[in-house]
Amino acid sequence: MRINLPQLRKGASLGALSLLLALGACDGPAASPAPEPATEAASQSAPAPAPLQTPGFTQAGLAQLDSRLAELASAGQRAGYVAVLARNGEVMHTASAGYADLEADRPMTADTVVRIASMTKPVTAVAALMLIEDGVIALDDPVSEYVPAFANVRVATSVQRDESYEIPTTDAERPITVEDLLTHTSGLGYLFDYQSNLGALYIGNDIYAAEGDMDSRMETLAGLPLYFQPGSAWFYSYASDVLGHLVAVASGESLEDFTQARIFQPLGMDDTTFFLRDDQRDRLAAVYTHGEDGQLTRVPSAEDAVSVAAFEAGGAGLFSTANDYIRFGQMLANGGALDGARLLSAETVAAMRTAHVQADRMPDRMDSVDLGYGYGVGVIYDGPGAHPVRAQGDFGWSGYFDTEFFVSPATGIVAVIMSQEQPGPTTPDTIGARAVFDELVYDAISSES
Repeated sequence: MRINLPQLRKGASLGALSLLLALGACDGPAASPAPEPATEAASQSAPAPAPLQTPGFTQAGLAQLDSRLAELASAGQRAGYVAVLARNGEVMHTASAGYADLEADRPMTADTVVRIASMTKPVTAVAALMLIEDGVIALDDPVSEYVPAFANVRVATSVQRDESYEIPTTDAERPITVEDLLTHTSGLGYLFDYQSNLGALYIGNDIYAAEGDMDSRMETLAGLPLYFQPGSAWFYSYASDVLGHLVAVASGESLEDFTQARIFQPLGMDDTTFFLRDDQRDRLAAVYTHGEDGQLTRVPSAEDAVSVAAFEAGGAGLFSTANDYIRFGQMLANGGALDGARLLSAETVAAMRTAHVQADRMPDRMDSVDLGYGYGVGVIYDGPGAHPVRAQGDFGWSGYFDTEFFVSPATGIVAVIMSQEQPGPTTPDTIGARAVFDELVYDAISSES
């Protein structure tokens, strides 16, 4: 689906989830003030006070969330977890369990700095949508207008090599557009196709591991064949990294400077950045994995590529905290504004959370749970499958290190969960943070609200 509004063209203003999701402390709702002392007779006859309630959530449901995360951390499924829940514009509950650093006995908290990986993608999408509203770029602009390396892309006619050991290609029928990048329909590949020769080509030319500036990384990427004709299908890809570079070129600022000035500072997201500050390092969570023996193992610092990256990866490079990211989610839930700072118009946020890519272009595994794709976010829509937990219209995204956020317009919920697990040989993905989070949050909704 294309949004066909005149505001989406250059020179005009745009008025318009989980992909694949030791006991610690739990922060419950604030305690009520202590009552005045009662007389002995009164204390014997007065009924016991009702348990403190959190509006919009049940105490039993929040306790179940807390205990489940504590149980998983205690069992070594993850080193630690932190979750923040908001409803109807108010942060109502924080749950934390386990450790940000097991060796240092440093607990996981809502201010622990974590690598959010692909949860960077919705942020980069917001940056691009802001430039569209500014009239600087447009959805149907060719990407090559800003990144010339993409002027002559080729499209693979087979993902396997031919008899000459080459990937056969043909001309692209049209240019890759800004909208293709926003919706992952560009045809670009990524790092997760281990089945095909074309996938091996992308893995062998990993732009995250490459040397040089972003222009040279883009030249490397643009020289690889596309998986399909632009716009014809959905494929998780480097699209957001290209989009981030496009934002930098079009704005004349680095992606870090643009996002700090236009997104993070207005929202009070003081700990969100592409480059760690020295004062953040003592709050950075360690990354763990599950090795061959099934035990939690710390990932060596030398292999922590995100922490030493020298460039802004618009698809995977941000650090943040649960307290910061919940504000980003609340901004989207509020239609583009938070605490007096407006980043996007309500119409633009509505366009962002519309499922522009649906069953005719989505993979079967996503169709089965009615997961479509908007601009930088997955969206639950009324599709051919079933979504037993999420409500129609819910949107959000997750990250490689087991992080997730979602916004639920139907229920007023914004929810974030953070952990730091690098997938390994025995990583338990079925009981990780994002695997259990959605159901726990929905189970905690008060029936009266």
